[in-house]
Amino acid sequence: MAREDDVTVLTGATGFVGSLVLERLLARGDRVAALVRARDDADARRRLEQLAEATWGDATVVAGVQVLAADVERDGLGLAPDAYDALAERAAAVVHCAASIRFDLSLDDAHAINVAGTERIVALAERARERGAAGRLVHVSTAYVHGRADGLARETGPAPTPAFRNTYEKTKHRAERVVERLDGAAIVRPSIVVGDTRTGWTSSFNVVYPPLRALVSGVLDVVPAPAGAILDLVPVDHVVEVVAGLLDDPAQTGVVQVVSGELAPTMEQFARLSLEHAGRPMMECVPTAADQIGVYAPYVDVWARFEFARAGQLGVRPVPIERLVPLLLDHAAAARWGRTRVLRSSPVGAASAAA
Repeated sequence: MAREDDVTVLTGATGFVGSLVLERLLARGDRVAALVRARDDADARRRLEQLAEATWGDATVVAGVQVLAADVERDGLGLAPDAYDALAERAAAVVHCAASIRFDLSLDDAHAINVAGTERIVALAERARERGAAGRLVHVSTAYVHGRADGLARETGPAPTPAFRNTYEKTKHRAERVVERLDGAAIVRPSIVVGDTRTGWTSSFNVVYPPLRALVSGVLDVVPAPAGAILDLVPVDHVVEVVAGLLDDPAQTGVVQVVSGELAPTMEQFARLSLEHAGRPMMECVPTAADQIGVYAPYVDVWARFEFARAGQLGVRPVPIERLVPLLLDHAAAARWGRTRVLRSSPVGAASAAA
């Protein structure tokens, strides 16, 4: 039974996915406790207010959020024992979005954030249950825990020891093993997260965006990818929709892949649509040119399709790439590929969501 002072504990609130999870929680009037890496609570609140100003143009949007300086790389999340227990006993749910998404970290550094950090979040959920709270855990992972899979990458997978492209995939795979030890936990596996389905809005111009910009601006003179490789993109609002659905239904446990599935285009299809929208002619697909896009090169050489099943049961429907590409490119142009701020609408009812 929900209690009056229950909160949803959120990590990664200042990141792309986490900020829009926060937006959804505020819009529906949920009480939120955001764990933000900072020197102290005042600095943590400043960071969240800066995020709110940059995203919604209004720092007061987060006025009702409880903001705590915390660090997933420190024991007890860096909180004093009494503060830790006070948070745990109110934690109806914990949504873990914080992670390093860098592809070039050493294994030790990636493990410290993505695996050891997840262990500390699982420990918080366990402590919440000990203190009488529900301690529901929703963990945001990645579909690329399947590594260099081929064929259909199912929600019941991956294989025990996939061949990984980088330390990001390897440590996110390890983190899932940690989460699975907690009864009733849910794991959300997005593919490559891009702008939303309404406007194409994003605050994170990484992964697919740098190669896309180079392609449509003429910096590249070939498509640096195999023509038939698969590019699975998922709009950020689909990820948020699944997180919200899992919070609403604690009976839903295990893995939910949030992906395009059968609608994911080939690299040739994606490049053609992007170049057409930019008014440029199609170019040759040249796999050996992939090194031109640096750390992103492994993701133009993907041959698996990700199973899309349970997200559909939560109301998500993949968006055809013909609709998505213009949205992404038009927003990128309006935002000058991240150099100009483009605001989102403020979350409805956020000001009244007091912690």
